[in-house]
Amino acid sequence: MEWVAANPVAWIVPGLLVGAWIALRLLRRPVWPWFFLAAAVLAVSCFPAGMFAGRAELAEPNCTPGNLCFSADEVDWWLNGLLGLLTTCALAVLTAVVDLVLALVRRESADPAVDRKP
Repeated sequence: MEWVAANPVAWIVPGLLVGAWIALRLLRRPVWPWFFLAAAVLAVSCFPAGMFAGRAELAEPNCTPGNLCFSADEVDWWLNGLLGLLTTCALAVLTAVVDLVLALVRRESADPAVDRKP
């Protein structure tokens, strides 16, 4: 796991997702379910992209069945996908908590005005 923390390439997709989520929050736009659906599709699409990137790198002439080659590009794509899925789940939970807290704060601030008698 130490390699994942030290590898900045593995954090590209999670960084993009967190950046988009923060931008939506700062623009005071609601984070709709389409965001999480698109984020999950982006993260899952990293797995087949990693397979293609790994196969392209393994197509070198010195890679034979007797000489097993290993593609670091494939691992980077898969880590992006895995961390992207985990980030999507974490942002979905965080969004639910933030929206719940904001709804409770709005409700509490609106209650005293309603309870006042003329």
